[in-house]
Amino acid sequence: MRCRVPRLILLVIFFCFGAVSQAQSITGNVLNAGHKKLSDVEVIAMSEANEKFSSITDINGQFQIKVPKEGNYTIQIIQNGEQLISEKTLINSDLHKDFKIEAVQNIEGVVIKSEKRLIDRKIDRLVFNVEKSVSAQGGDILDTLRVIPGVQVKNDEISIIGKSGVSVLLDDRIVQLSGNDLVNYLKSISSDDVKSIEIITTPPAKYDAQGNSGLINIKYKTGKNNNWNASIRGSYTQKTYALGAVGGNFLYKKNKLAVSSNFSYSEGAQKNIDQNVMGFSSETWVGYQPRKVTYDPSLGFRVGADYDISNKISLGAIFLTQVSNMKINNRNNVISVFDNSMLNKQYDIITNAQSNSKSPANSLNFHALYKIDSVGTKLSLDVDYFNYKEKSDYRFTSGNFYNDVEDISTQQNGSNYGKLNLNNTSVKSDLEIPMKGLKLSMGAKISFSNTTNDLSLFNLNLGETDPGYRQVNNFDYKENTQAGYVSAEKAIDKWTFQLGLRAENTNIKGSNSNETFTRDYIKFFPTAYVLYAVNKNSSLSANYSKRINRPSFEFLNPFRTVTNQYTYIEGNPFLQPSYTDNVEANYTYKNWANKIYYTRLSDGFQQLPVIDPVTNIQIVRPENYFETNTFGINESYTFKAFSWIETVASADAFYSDSKSLVNFTNPSLAGWNLGFSVYNTLNLNKSKTLQAGLNYEYSLPGVQDIYKSTSRSNMSISFAYSLLNNNLRLGLVANDLFDGQRTTYSAYSNGVKISFKNYYDTRNFRISITYKFGNKKVSVEQKDFGNEDEKARASS
Repeated sequence: MRCRVPRLILLVIFFCFGAVSQAQSITGNVLNAGHKKLSDVEVIAMSEANEKFSSITDINGQFQIKVPKEGNYTIQIIQNGEQLISEKTLINSDLHKDFKIEAVQNIEGVVIKSEKRLIDRKIDRLVFNVEKSVSAQGGDILDTLRVIPGVQVKNDEISIIGKSGVSVLLDDRIVQLSGNDLVNYLKSISSDDVKSIEIITTPPAKYDAQGNSGLINIKYKTGKNNNWNASIRGSYTQKTYALGAVGGNFLYKKNKLAVSSNFSYSEGAQKNIDQNVMGFSSETWVGYQPRKVTYDPSLGFRVGADYDISNKISLGAIFLTQVSNMKINNRNNVISVFDNSMLNKQYDIITNAQSNSKSPANSLNFHALYKIDSVGTKLSLDVDYFNYKEKSDYRFTSGNFYNDVEDISTQQNGSNYGKLNLNNTSVKSDLEIPMKGLKLSMGAKISFSNTTNDLSLFNLNLGETDPGYRQVNNFDYKENTQAGYVSAEKAIDKWTFQLGLRAENTNIKGSNSNETFTRDYIKFFPTAYVLYAVNKNSSLSANYSKRINRPSFEFLNPFRTVTNQYTYIEGNPFLQPSYTDNVEANYTYKNWANKIYYTRLSDGFQQLPVIDPVTNIQIVRPENYFETNTFGINESYTFKAFSWIETVASADAFYSDSKSLVNFTNPSLAGWNLGFSVYNTLNLNKSKTLQAGLNYEYSLPGVQDIYKSTSRSNMSISFAYSLLNNNLRLGLVANDLFDGQRTTYSAYSNGVKISFKNYYDTRNFRISITYKFGNKKVSVEQKDFGNEDEKARASS
């Protein structure tokens, strides 16, 4: 069985070369008005069926393209994403033709002024151009995600409206982290180093199937040809406490070599507040738990290099290291116990705690690309290594206080220590084969993850010789995945079809001091897309994808962590993955986008409080506790009411019907969720050096899984001022002006009504300064293409 796949690939490649052996050849040169031959210019031959075949001119200005058959082709000359020449040509034999750029003296010296949109919507993704966002200036990636339509960051948890379980990629490479570890990782990446963020709700088969609601792909900035540039930056954020950050980047691209690097350093704190109410049969517990989260410090460094060995072969490497030192002070966490009339307070449960964690992460990538022919056949290889470590400790003392006097008999003291080590190695290869009227893609990936987590719990109420003084857990978790996919795309007149199938085989083995579990399963993940181009202004499309969300190792570890005498947190080794089926239908007309979607989530899991109504003890444990059907509609319109303002208005309405899979929660919950957002970018002067952003979003009360939720809103305003020929940029951002991100969620557990509200210091303001410098000797002439749409092609 192992030999069949390679043989099949070889047969496909052999067939492909046989199919293109009679191809016609287009050769020539690209020159400027002074007859100088130009390098790094893209030449595209597009057939009447919209098949594209391309080549890049070499240092002598030469190009060669092979097309699979005779016919009428449109030859396009493109530089820096802008189309400079477009002409139709009949190809019925080998053709040699030179193209002259009359508009400029040297195309390398052109400064392009094309207007990028803040948001671009493509067949399978939304592209948010971070460089165009005034609100994102000077922040981190988490700050940027907060201002992207359709994305929600609630209590530092990332989701897409109407869905859950998103996965994050950096330059198409998945980040092997989740939960708080992922959040801390993203906080160390500056938005100023990022070009765009792609929201992919129905990813194609080439991507990992992990992530129920899709993928968020973060794309770093890249350098311009034959140029270098650098920047330094600093920012100050005032929340309840202050947070400062500095950083910079360097980009170099000359001939065959490209180098990029960036670094960031931040230090400061924020205040998080958890509030909850639990209604027992005879009393009501009201909790108020503030904590100061200090980053002391958080830093990151990234460096990458790519080298073109020849016109066909390129190699590259990327190294990324990030460190987060976090301290959390939980002082005077108070749970006030009232009788059910809420008139008489009986006593307070007061907990004081402190935790420290240090979590360095390192990743290394090697990649190679082999362009097999000029028709577009290419083979890519990625080898990745990722290591994440964390050392943590948590100490607490807790007791009951009657009239501010502690009952010593109720006092409990404890400490938890943890040491985590996660290693992941993966190898991935992708092959793209353009054939007659068909684009075929296939690939394979193997991934090995090994996690060790050593935990210790100390009951400080006992003596060191007591058997219960120390409890130890050594949790080992291994997850190996083997995946393969095939995808085919076909264009027929105005129609484009794409079908894909991905198979993933997962092998899991976990063990701790008391038990061992294994799990093996193979799953298939089909994808399908169809697009109909009605005319140049409108299109119709529909797509389908199946996704998986695997539990993190933390959720699978059965060891119990004690927060206080009434709250325990533990994992669940029997937790199963959850699956979603996503269906979308889209209609776009100019700047108006319409989407209807349906999502079915099965075996949904999350941490769930299980409350004992007799002892009042709360055990927080992840469970596969719900399944959800969601139907929704999304409307988005981009317009300019005046020449100096661009507005992106979105509205989303979806009906959620959730059913509980466990018997201790409310059995089902259904209801509508409505929300809208308005994002405005204002040019306050003619030179567009003074800009403002005015954003507002609002969600009505609704339902989420088996929880009811109250309303949520966010109002932000931002300003950016560019000086010194746009080399110096000053920014000011104010978030959550109306303090509207204090949503309350409520449900039942064993007949006990619980509600909670978490606030993570989202009301703040930030000032930033960025200075750019570099080699600008090639900038010899200005060329303005007006307000044309961005033509740079995004990967699909």
